[in-house]
Amino acid sequence: MRLRFKVFNKLLTLLGASIVILIIFLYTLAKQPAADEFITIIKENSQELTQPPTEIVPKLLNLTNFEYLIENRLCHSYKKELLAILIVTSYAGHDELRSAHRQAISQTKLSDLGIQRVFLLAAVPEREHFITQSQLQNEQKRFGDLLQGNFKEAYRNLSYKHIMGLKWSATECRKARFIIKIDDDIVYDIFQVKRYLDALELENPTLTSSSHLLAGYILDAKPVIRLQANKWYVSEQEYAGNVYPDYLSGWLYITNPQTALRLVKQSTNSPIFWIDDTWVTGILREPLAIPLQRLNSWFSANPDFLNCCVRDLKASSLECDLYVGPNGGDNKLLIEFLHNVEKCYYDECVKRSKQQILKNTCVGTFKRLLPDHGEANIKPFKLGR
Repeated sequence: MRLRFKVFNKLLTLLGASIVILIIFLYTLAKQPAADEFITIIKENSQELTQPPTEIVPKLLNLTNFEYLIENRLCHSYKKELLAILIVTSYAGHDELRSAHRQAISQTKLSDLGIQRVFLLAAVPEREHFITQSQLQNEQKRFGDLLQGNFKEAYRNLSYKHIMGLKWSATECRKARFIIKIDDDIVYDIFQVKRYLDALELENPTLTSSSHLLAGYILDAKPVIRLQANKWYVSEQEYAGNVYPDYLSGWLYITNPQTALRLVKQSTNSPIFWIDDTWVTGILREPLAIPLQRLNSWFSANPDFLNCCVRDLKASSLECDLYVGPNGGDNKLLIEFLHNVEKCYYDECVKRSKQQILKNTCVGTFKRLLPDHGEANIKPFKLGR
């Protein structure tokens, strides 16, 4: 009996020791990451080593379920010194416009200037028949320059897209010294922008590295439109004031990651307003006391002036004294404009005399423009029986 008890006691002790060893083994195994987890950890640590810590706003405005349908890590893979990230507000169906931007100046040539470009998109709406999500995925595979949020493409959702672009730039492209924001239907001289940024860094380094840099076309004391028939009608419930704070045109403006992050954080404390440039660079900016830098002389609201610049550059290499304006529905104008102003960047242009200023010499010409996705051909024909 005693022998059986001793044997049982030894077995019990051995079993207990085995259980303890097994627990220690399982605990050690659990602490070791799988191969893919280890890669992720290394990636995150490497980012922390190369990028300063920044407080990140966890969601996009009031969208608690926000996520990217197409993510973009362009800035992480860019190994050169990054002067600026160029964010282009684009509609998902504007594939031809995006193509025009790429033809006007490639990502490779932008890279030579120290600039990278990303197009900001939202989810394809049900009414859109000319493009699908699959096509956008293919576009991203080919060019790698799209960033798409999961909110719907709609004019009144532009504020979401605007903040998405600033937030992404401020957090994913922290090594960029500047952010250039433009609309996709705008013609712009990226070479002049590059000259301006280089000069700004030399002449005003304090402003360049500050958290209060906003430069562009200033719209001063614009009254709120209360006429319901007007496209820009705003009710008193949407905005109670009668005059907007000074703000920048969304056609093109320049900021930096530090300033952009302040605006993004401020957006979480403000009711969303659907006129995005007014909201972001005016309403959100005002309580932050960020002054605006005036670049109004760069801009023209008339695309004919930009066409005249192209004509004069081709004919006699006359320098264009306008740098930003609408394309007037002509997607190819940006291509023509950038291909011709590039030579001025290399000092191959002639300055205009007072007699040659555009307002004195420019004569507009009629252009018959086709829609982006073709034009219907309607004519009568005889029906057969």
